[in-house]
Amino acid sequence: MSVTYLQKTQEKMDSRITIAVCTFRRQSLFETLTSFENLTDLQDFAINVVVIDNDETDQLRSEVEKFSEQFKFPLGYVHAPAKNISIARNAALDAAQGRWLALIDDDETAEPQWLTKLMENKEGYEVVIGQCEAIYSEDMPAWLMRCDFHSNRLTGRTENAYTSNALLDMDFIKSHDLRFRPELGKTGGEDTIFFRELSNLGGKIKYCPDSRVLEPVPPGRANMEWVKTRKFRSGQTHGLLCKDFDPQAYRMLFLSAGMKLLVCTVMTLLTIPGTYKSRGWWARAYLHAGALSYRLKPTILKEYA
Repeated sequence: MSVTYLQKTQEKMDSRITIAVCTFRRQSLFETLTSFENLTDLQDFAINVVVIDNDETDQLRSEVEKFSEQFKFPLGYVHAPAKNISIARNAALDAAQGRWLALIDDDETAEPQWLTKLMENKEGYEVVIGQCEAIYSEDMPAWLMRCDFHSNRLTGRTENAYTSNALLDMDFIKSHDLRFRPELGKTGGEDTIFFRELSNLGGKIKYCPDSRVLEPVPPGRANMEWVKTRKFRSGQTHGLLCKDFDPQAYRMLFLSAGMKLLVCTVMTLLTIPGTYKSRGWWARAYLHAGALSYRLKPTILKEYA
């Protein structure tokens, strides 16, 4: 086999991008797919799209197949049952046809430059993460937009990444046999653990805020109860991260999480309950309460049960 043929084969694989959308009974999936029609500046890449259906049955298959008849890109369907997001995400890894896999959620829409910006920032990195901007309706409380608990942006360590807007180098993923943990498929946090494992294996992660996806906030999530539950579970995931990757931090979690919980609780009261500042401290208090809870009893709330 000639070197030229191998080079051309590799170049072809390097220019192929699979976009995967994991879904579970959301009609907004088709708004997500429609948004791909407006993606720009991708003439140098071969794009295919795959829907990963995490439902018990494959009733969605016929809708996807009908939609594909008028769709801009090749569109595939994979049935990956059931009610376990890790199973769906692993199926997305398996469905990648080339070197690059782009992940987006089924309640998000892509901005025209979404994928272009991810690809422009991939050199020297195994993962590129974009931002997920929450969209709040006018009838939602003013504090909700001010606090903006629902957007996803990387503000700290890049390994604290997420799959709602991500580009993965499948050469690296496959060479290290990286997978999402099925035992976290009903709790959430499976992506946090995945990216921490990737980072520990030498994978480099870059944050690209110019790559944006938009996510309308549903009424059922526009309240502090949802925020507190999400933050508490995130704290539990942090406890798991410490246990698996930082034993010293895990031993100190009683003290560190306990002190932070105390400070946040005090600040919640000092900043006048009900104000946006107070709500921010209250949310952080639940984050540290979740971490402390995991240290006391290593279990995680089931978000996707």
